[in-house]
Amino acid sequence: MSRFLLLTLLLLSMSAPQSVIAAGKLPPCPASRKVVWTDCEGAYTYDDWSKYVGAFKDDKRHGQGAITYPDGQQYTGGFVNDRREGAGVYTSQNGNKWSGEFKNDRPNGRGVLTDKSGKILKEGVWVDGAFAGQGAQTPR
Repeated sequence: MSRFLLLTLLLLSMSAPQSVIAAGKLPPCPASRKVVWTDCEGAYTYDDWSKYVGAFKDDKRHGQGAITYPDGQQYTGGFVNDRREGAGVYTSQNGNKWSGEFKNDRPNGRGVLTDKSGKILKEGVWVDGAFAGQGAQTPR
């Protein structure tokens, strides 16, 4: 993986969730959740106390956003129909980070897994959430 892409993904992971909204071009979501949030940006706290900040479409996370869970897990990156999709960074409870491509809510494509100190644990290709190797090809 290119050092530029790795650096970009790591910087994305350090961005504050509020910066996701500031960078967008969509209008703010309505104050009321009684109407459908679509083609807008906002912040929402779910019943499980996870908090999402970012773009919405048809009441779903869609576009760029960040979600933080009560147990400390975080994800910053792309969403499509409420699922992680495209480039993103996921941080686990123990501080390990996965930076790379997501598809259908799972790591899928090129990426890097680092521990909380930044030491690279694995670098290569993931398929459906599992490490496939350094030279593996992603299915299309």
